[in-house]
Amino acid sequence: MPDLDVVGKHVASVGSRDIVTGRAKYTPDLSFPGMLVGRLLYTANPHARITKLDVSKARSFPGVLSVLTYQDIPGENSFNLIETDQPILVEDIARFQGDVLAAVAAEDEDAAQAALDAIEVEYEPLPGIFDPVEAMKPGAPKLWPDRDNIYDRLLLEYGDVDAGFQEADLIIENTYATQLIEHAFLEQEGAVALVDDNGVVVVYAGCQAPFQDRQQIARSLAVPENMVRVIVPYIGGAFGGKWEIHVQIYAALLAQAAGRPVRLIRTREESILTHVKRHPVTIRYRTGAKKDGVLTAIQVEAIGDTGPYVNAGALVMDVVATHSFGPYVVPNAHLVAYTVLTNNPIAGAMRGFGMLQAHLACERQMDELAKALGIDPLEIRLRNGLDAGREIPTGVSILNEGSMKACLKEASQLSGWEKRGQEECQPAHHLRRGWGVGTILNGFGMGRNAPDSAGIQVDMALDGSVIVRTGAVDFGQGLHTILAQLTAESLGIPLSSVKIVRPDTDMTSDAGATIAARQSFVSGNAVLRAVEPIRRSLLETAEELTGIPREMLSLREGVLFAEGERLSFTTRDLATKAWEKNRQLCSMGYYGMEYPDGIFSESSYANAGGYFTFSTEIAKVLVDIETGEVIVEELVIVTDAGKVLNPRGAQGQIEGGALMGCGCALMEELIVDQGRTLNTSLASYLIPTSSDVPMMKIKFLESPEPEGPYGARGMGETGIIHTPAAILNAVSDAIGVPLNTLPITAERVYKALQSNEKGLGE
Repeated sequence: MPDLDVVGKHVASVGSRDIVTGRAKYTPDLSFPGMLVGRLLYTANPHARITKLDVSKARSFPGVLSVLTYQDIPGENSFNLIETDQPILVEDIARFQGDVLAAVAAEDEDAAQAALDAIEVEYEPLPGIFDPVEAMKPGAPKLWPDRDNIYDRLLLEYGDVDAGFQEADLIIENTYATQLIEHAFLEQEGAVALVDDNGVVVVYAGCQAPFQDRQQIARSLAVPENMVRVIVPYIGGAFGGKWEIHVQIYAALLAQAAGRPVRLIRTREESILTHVKRHPVTIRYRTGAKKDGVLTAIQVEAIGDTGPYVNAGALVMDVVATHSFGPYVVPNAHLVAYTVLTNNPIAGAMRGFGMLQAHLACERQMDELAKALGIDPLEIRLRNGLDAGREIPTGVSILNEGSMKACLKEASQLSGWEKRGQEECQPAHHLRRGWGVGTILNGFGMGRNAPDSAGIQVDMALDGSVIVRTGAVDFGQGLHTILAQLTAESLGIPLSSVKIVRPDTDMTSDAGATIAARQSFVSGNAVLRAVEPIRRSLLETAEELTGIPREMLSLREGVLFAEGERLSFTTRDLATKAWEKNRQLCSMGYYGMEYPDGIFSESSYANAGGYFTFSTEIAKVLVDIETGEVIVEELVIVTDAGKVLNPRGAQGQIEGGALMGCGCALMEELIVDQGRTLNTSLASYLIPTSSDVPMMKIKFLESPEPEGPYGARGMGETGIIHTPAAILNAVSDAIGVPLNTLPITAERVYKALQSNEKGLGE
């Protein structure tokens, strides 16, 4: 690849100055004349029939402009795109603690709260279903009268699993469990809605999929989609929790009913109680291998508690199944994933999207297998690692040449893995040091047969500056910076000459949701297609002006070059002349996910993905055997990014993901009793702080992905996926007792040590 001027360089993030100076406007910062306060009334019971809902007193309160129940919704009383089963406002039965009974718009907070307090509600409590395993049993009470508690069952069979286990010299079987996890984004869900002079309902909201939001808002308001406009301000974090719609519909309904702007912002407690969480998943995992550690078969059963509404639940559990074999050659597999409905908090998309749970189980199995066979944990992974051309149990042939093993070997060298036996493993009488490895394949994109496309508009002005209009959301991960870099590099202009217009459904094109580490790949390719006609116009003009053949000309940093020699023409000159010649200086780029021929077998899983990023993480921990406390000393992470488009941003992605993974591994867990969350604040739900950040060594390998923009792969979720597995393996190594449940609290470690002393095992 030729030398690049902008791509692959350290650059400041688009909008960073506005963010650090406080000029950036987030949803709570927006204000309009006459704006009302919106509030929601949530159910007091996670499973109950509503026998009385009287809002008449609330409607008569001074300062109250609108009080809505399900009867006041002009369109469909539902949201979610995949399965429209969640009511906007409950009609008869509340099925989890986040169900909404009524919405209020008032002049101020006090009036809104008074209206909520005046609403009369009576309940008939119903028996709850809180254990997904019990919910699956024949004869279990049904959460829905016309639907089984097992909403979805995905079965993948590959090879002959019975023959594979018969061939094995060793079979190990374990059960793993992950917890319910809160997104804990800095900015709670919120929206501001108004009706403009043309009757268009305008909604400002921090979200991950503005065009999907527009569709759902229009459906509930019973208006055409072009009468709804969704604008995305700056966003204080999302991590998947703002993919599905949250309060946008309520704000729009209230604004439409009251005839005035409405701002509706959830409190932290409301946010924790109501929005989607990471799925708690139980995985039963059986592995067969030969004496040399080579895998012969795996059998996996994963059970995910998705709460009462489907949301993205079935998609998450599908990903658990399609990643549960890890980055290994598995000749025979039986993989089944269940999506189970309960009255627990609703679960859906969160960074890592099922891959975290799947790789945790797979990587623990690999360590247990290595221990039983007396093989080095890293060596057993190398013996089974995927190479290009090998087929995985979804029926997809891997494209990445050497990525998996290269990441393992590089991480081994960076961490000093070969010296771990020589290192002080007991630095004090009460301390034990342990090492753990987690290595993964991170599928990115929506998968075959799923909509996965993006549109981009690029306009060049006569002075050579450029405006890029994208519907792709940047919520802090640096996407808009990457799109600006790709534009600048491809047109040969300075990065400062590129302006990004933030998502606005009236002003930008649909780029799909910002999920699945897809946007740099999909919107990035759309940018390259959009700029090509403009670049061609500039070079055609340059050829006419200089008499030099077009193939000898290039643009760099806003200046024309001929075979490396700087000429006198600038991009401004060329843009002006091109305009005078009626040449194209504006263009629309569209990219729909494309896959190379031959990578999907005839029997491949219908929604299988074809692109993967490989990464390895090695964790070093200290465990206090007297208290059970775990300290993460160091994380070493090596990722094959294909091409690092923005090194500073990529580093931040991996660091941030790894720190989130530390929280998942060691401390984070929503405590739920009979469908009610008990820790409803950040004082009782612990997340990592600056004092919890371990030493990190991060390195990127670059084996270009031919289909990616400048060779890049998606990697936004990679950092979090292998961290819990690496830490769990390291703690198990330190104490000599297998731990198979997250989080790895001090209490859990201490109990495991005590049980081991009694000869009971875990």
